[in-house]
Amino acid sequence: MNELRQSTIKAEGINEKVVNGSAEKKSESAQSTKRKVLDEPAIWEYNFGLQDPNLPLPHGIVKDATAPETFTITEEQIQTLERDGVVHIKGVFDEEWVEYLRKATAYQVDQPHFWAFAGTASKLYDYIQRNVWQTNRSFASFYYHSAMGHVLAQCGRTDEIRISTDLLMVNPNKGFKWHQDNQNGPITWEEGLRFWITMDETPAEYGAPVYLKGSHFNDAVDEQAVFVDIESEGLQEYKNERLEFRTMPGDMLIWHPRTIHKVDGPSDGIWTSYRRVLGGTVAKAGSTYHDKRGSGGVLSDLGRHSLVDGDKLKSSYFPIVYPKFNKQEAIERDNGRVGRSPADIISKIGGLASKASSERFSSFFQVLGSRD
Repeated sequence: MNELRQSTIKAEGINEKVVNGSAEKKSESAQSTKRKVLDEPAIWEYNFGLQDPNLPLPHGIVKDATAPETFTITEEQIQTLERDGVVHIKGVFDEEWVEYLRKATAYQVDQPHFWAFAGTASKLYDYIQRNVWQTNRSFASFYYHSAMGHVLAQCGRTDEIRISTDLLMVNPNKGFKWHQDNQNGPITWEEGLRFWITMDETPAEYGAPVYLKGSHFNDAVDEQAVFVDIESEGLQEYKNERLEFRTMPGDMLIWHPRTIHKVDGPSDGIWTSYRRVLGGTVAKAGSTYHDKRGSGGVLSDLGRHSLVDGDKLKSSYFPIVYPKFNKQEAIERDNGRVGRSPADIISKIGGLASKASSERFSSFFQVLGSRD
């Protein structure tokens, strides 16, 4: 069905060309009509269950057999993350990997999954899907075989990396005001690392993430808060120290979950080019399961696993990707044993009905905006 949306765009004269490895959209009418590159799916276009684009892996990698690739970073980069709360690592993934991710993303957008419905229908993004690795095999294979796990293990000075939660994000329409991340899966801030993997060149005018340097050390922002007023008491030393990153295809951004940041979208909410990102949170070795029912954080842990508060975070729902993936965990994912059930979702989000939890969760909606 999405082919109809794309063909409509092409018929109106928008052509795609590759410039320095990134997709650029230009209108033959010289911007006389500004239009999105991607339209919202219709309700009947959503799919259920497992999906597999059957994409060949780069570099001759044999699916579920070849060991994960490696990418060595420097001690200086690790210390930058520890000091500033964020680090930009350039060129982690070459053109083959970038093209692989773009094709996996194109498939997902063309065949939207039901688990993307809420986020996409809310118009937060042109397309957004949490835990895309659970439903789309190409993203699972990327985690199993790419150097992502190795990079994050070095950054976290850890010998194990598991996926806590992930997000496929295409074009943030409204942008996000200053915030900190609390949708990190069932782990604490100190147990996790946030990551972005970018597939496109960031536009010069908007879309570049901005971080408050060193703000992961702050003790002024409540653990449950998402929205952050940077004029608040206790943030004076951070609010003017800003780090902006104009990422390119194949780059990674890695940050502490508590680091305060924002992303400005286009002022009118219309992206005329792609900003495709695979991001999320990984768990370091020794992480334990934290039941976050009663808080907004539960929304990144809606699986039907059997872990209870205090258990070691070891489950096919949170697959290990470094030092290498676990074949049994991969089999359970491929057999459809890793997923969500309506009963479990209702059970977990029921705690949000309390007044205190609702107030905390409403902080998320204050994050939405463009330039504030």
